[in-house]
Amino acid sequence: MSSTAKLTAEQIENLAKEIREFLLEHGLWQDVDIYFNGKRFTQHDPVTGKYYYNDREHLIEEEDQDPRTYFEYVNPDHILSMSFEGPVCEMLYYGILPSVRREFDKIFERYGLYYEFGHHWNFSCYYI
Repeated sequence: MSSTAKLTAEQIENLAKEIREFLLEHGLWQDVDIYFNGKRFTQHDPVTGKYYYNDREHLIEEEDQDPRTYFEYVNPDHILSMSFEGPVCEMLYYGILPSVRREFDKIFERYGLYYEFGHHWNFSCYYI
């Protein structure tokens, strides 16, 4: 993808859904927040205070969420950002599950993106 071709809001939301589904399929949807289009996918229900790890019955989406509220290193031309602990942090930063990591990275490549870590527990996406 050239630097002039930008993803639409719909494509970015599809990317976020694909990431969430991938993490659910691999039992990794735990302590992860995906920020995109002013929204956040999370496992924490702000109303009940409960966490729903790897639970397709409780897919939580929050409006009016900006990753810059939660971490400092965010692409100024925000596409999608993630914060993570637990198994996703272990996969991405510590090299656990390398074959799953390769599959995860391919999702971004299909959308013409790569990600850069801000800290070991978050990243922001950029166009290739």
